[in-house]
Amino acid sequence: METEITNKWGKSIEAGFQQVPDVLIRAQSKLGIDSLSLVILLNLTMHWWEKDNLPWPRPSVIAKRIGVSTRTVERKISELTDKGLIERLPPEKTDRVTIRRFNLSGLIKHLEPLAEGYREDYLSMRQRKNNLATPAESEST
Repeated sequence: METEITNKWGKSIEAGFQQVPDVLIRAQSKLGIDSLSLVILLNLTMHWWEKDNLPWPRPSVIAKRIGVSTRTVERKISELTDKGLIERLPPEKTDRVTIRRFNLSGLIKHLEPLAEGYREDYLSMRQRKNNLATPAESEST
């Protein structure tokens, strides 16, 4: 079935996709995070499919994906934790491995008030876009 997202991204969508609120990117500086921290957050959210099933990618996996050392990722995770954006939960044993989940509720808590400031801009931009897409009504003479 073809959708707008497949129309836009083509077959690349078959490798997976995620949804993140635009305010995460728009308010990056207001959150006090640098680009590397943002990419790490995006890597965390990439593994967060269901609200109650918190993500648990290993820092070493994230580091390999983005081309930095594991220690760099761990340092950035500590910074994100210190800012209250994420919480790294204690280790838990599964059937095969020990994992450490990431709680992102702090990020949501920080984003929600920031979204208020962007909501009007977003609605205004959408309205302008819709106005441009709609042909002007011709005046009768």
